[in-house]
Amino acid sequence: MKTTFCRVNTSDKLRLDGLLFELERKSKIGILHLPGRAGNFYANGFLDAMVQVYIDSGFGFLSVNTRGHDHIADFRIGQTEQLRRIGAAFDIFEECVLDIDAWLEFFRARGYEKIILQGHSQGGSRAVYFLNQKLQSDIVALVLASPADAAGLLKKYSKQFFENDLVKAQDMVVQGRGGELLPCKIRDFYYVSAKSFVDEFGHGSKANIFPIFENGDFAKLENIKVPVLAFYGGKEDICINSPKQDLETIARHLKNPKSKTFIIDDADHTYLGFENKVSRSIVDWINKLYGEGDNLSKIK
Repeated sequence: MKTTFCRVNTSDKLRLDGLLFELERKSKIGILHLPGRAGNFYANGFLDAMVQVYIDSGFGFLSVNTRGHDHIADFRIGQTEQLRRIGAAFDIFEECVLDIDAWLEFFRARGYEKIILQGHSQGGSRAVYFLNQKLQSDIVALVLASPADAAGLLKKYSKQFFENDLVKAQDMVVQGRGGELLPCKIRDFYYVSAKSFVDEFGHGSKANIFPIFENGDFAKLENIKVPVLAFYGGKEDICINSPKQDLETIARHLKNPKSKTFIIDDADHTYLGFENKVSRSIVDWINKLYGEGDNLSKIK
């Protein structure tokens, strides 16, 4: 196995980092992994298992940062010394298209002809949104690992706090203070800027991909034409109802007949103790779709 630390520049000149894992022999099928909120290309333990299982199964694996990595992060602007501060606290959801675009171009330049997009948690929302903006023929499947209804979670645990935060954030944006952090942590866990809060949770937000809580419009998910694999751990803490109920809701909106859903019993949001089982389940589904390893003849 070959491991390469890699960097790309987005079209708006942000420098992003990632790790590429490849076979010694050349593969033409690659899996691009997008992390969840404040996630990065290395922290989640399930990535270790995925690297080994995916490589053993004949796939390249690219785990990457987006501009929303970690809670607050500084990004180099191109080849200059200038920095731009973003991270999850200042992220604007729809700019994920620029990040995914850059990584896909990098992957293609390495000779990968067929690409599977994989998103964990909020990364799944980004992947679905991207495919709605830029349908590309070399993206042949989508893996949604524990997709989250982020706005629904805030409303579920405290609708009053959510509504108060949204009003406060909207007022701050109007006052020209959109770049400032809201005074209180969201769900007592993370800070976010007023502009980012409105962007992700305001009315008509483009980030509202899985509106399970309000039984909303799943049009973006229904627009996905490639096969989709969606799954949850049986002990998730990010589900609106139960993992089974939320997965049934998502399944109703998967239009490709080769799509599949499953639950990993007793697993949490990062599949602690079940990393190999999750990785193997993903590979088994891919192989049932397209044949073992890099058998491109079955990929349409």
